[in-house]
Amino acid sequence: MEDVSEMKAFPPLLCLTNDNPKITHDEQVRILIDEGAKFIQIRSKETPAYDLLEQVNIASSYAFENEVILIINDHLELASRGKVSGVHLGEEDHSVSRARSVLGEQAIIGSTVHNFDDAKTVKKLGLSNYVGLGPYSRSKTKLDLNSFLNPEEITEIVSFLYPTPVFLIGGIDLDKCGLISEFNLAGLAVCSSLSSAEHYGIHVKKFINKISEVTCVSV
Repeated sequence: MEDVSEMKAFPPLLCLTNDNPKITHDEQVRILIDEGAKFIQIRSKETPAYDLLEQVNIASSYAFENEVILIINDHLELASRGKVSGVHLGEEDHSVSRARSVLGEQAIIGSTVHNFDDAKTVKKLGLSNYVGLGPYSRSKTKLDLNSFLNPEEITEIVSFLYPTPVFLIGGIDLDKCGLISEFNLAGLAVCSSLSSAEHYGIHVKKFINKISEVTCVSV
């Protein structure tokens, strides 16, 4: 089987939306795109499916117009109904095999990896276009996390999964951009640190510039 990861290239900054009572997911996507984001994941744990589908469809129009990769976390059914690039699946979500069957060969499918056993599963299937690896450190969006990956584990998993692109996630802030080069990552997945308390998405450009600076890669 051909490794699908070899067929895709991704921008090194993966921006994640969140359930924000003041800003809908489509508005977040619009702001992220305006700030320069090229790879966005809509991540919602609380928005009702009907409302989320409407927001996803609005967001997908922005993404299409600006040639931005837009995926949705967890919701395979919404991904199949919405005009998005694909889906990201956690360990308790729909199987990657089913997602590939539903969405087709051209869809982007991301998988969550927390440890080496998860990595072995992803490698064996060979169906994921990229991996979200974490948590790296404590996250503002997942306060119940108590177990974090150490540098040796990150290095081992990234090397094992090669050439599948790996994005480090969990408590990633601006001063962590150098981790891309340190661990040979495809990039970083960032949520809370993209914004200040007053302005959503205000730090996106800072991340883009910093990643370009420390990796010599144009974002």
